[in-house]
Amino acid sequence: MQSFETFISKNIGVSQEEWAQLETTLQTKTYKKGEMISFKDDIWTSAMYINSGMIRSYIINDHGKDFTRQFYFNTKESRTANLFVIDLSSFTTQFPSNRSFEVLTDSEVVIFSRKNLYALYEKYKKWEFVGRKMAEFAYIDMDLFYHNLLTKTPSERYVYLQQNMSELLEDVPQYHIASYLGITPVSLSRIKKTLNETNDKAKRDS
Repeated sequence: MQSFETFISKNIGVSQEEWAQLETTLQTKTYKKGEMISFKDDIWTSAMYINSGMIRSYIINDHGKDFTRQFYFNTKESRTANLFVIDLSSFTTQFPSNRSFEVLTDSEVVIFSRKNLYALYEKYKKWEFVGRKMAEFAYIDMDLFYHNLLTKTPSERYVYLQQNMSELLEDVPQYHIASYLGITPVSLSRIKKTLNETNDKAKRDS
């Protein structure tokens, strides 16, 4: 787990004076489990760096069905992390978002406004790194999500979560996991049962 200050210092190499200047534009906020950060059709005028906790974004289709789009978290246990909580399309274009964002566990975020970030771009070229990293995370998220969805079976996608985002399986309701994988909760239970039986057999045979 790394704080926003650590992330900035490590990747940009700012002086204490530069950090102090940036810090005046930031807001740290805590959210309780179950709180909403934003709703569909909101326009993102700020972005967030997640210091701790877990947040999800989701889409609701025309029939009212909820589909988890992404999980955002920052933990030392994970082999991967999505550090920026943002709808980058809405943030960039200032069009309404098609996603809602919900807090899954008590969370702390650092909020920085689009206006202040763009002003920093103009003043100091090095701050463009922050925008670039947000774009990179968003692209990697989208690329990995669709790659796994198109090339892996539901069982393989679940194993990927086990290997790379294990805390999701402990802290997130199973119906959110199922919707993220593109399957029903019943199918997820079946996959878990089959994997457990396979692992138990492998242990007995070893």
